[in-house]
Amino acid sequence: MEIPGNKMTQPFSYVWLLPLLEQPYQAVVNSQDRYLAGLVNRIEAPVPEPIALRELLLTALESDSAYWAQCATRWLEDGFPLDPALRDTLLRLASQKKLAQSVRHRLVILARRWQRLEPQG
Repeated sequence: MEIPGNKMTQPFSYVWLLPLLEQPYQAVVNSQDRYLAGLVNRIEAPVPEPIALRELLLTALESDSAYWAQCATRWLEDGFPLDPALRDTLLRLASQKKLAQSVRHRLVILARRWQRLEPQG
């Protein structure tokens, strides 16, 4: 379903979905419709489809909010799927001083762990 004027593909357009990150990653994956319905009821906005949880995660990590970066990092630690581009983003963010040192360390650990486990092609 395409919504006219939908800005969900622009940076930070996932901001209204950030509260999803307060829930466990697997719970959101298993019951995404239920969690989205709860948000829609609070903000009375139509839900664009599809919702890209990866974009939500990037929005949180690239925001200026220590809280949302922590929540996004927890999702990564709880099994959010990494790919080479996301790994590179984590390493880039970790090299910047924008995030708290503890979050930067956790991102590096996640990226390096993924790199070790990823089969070399």
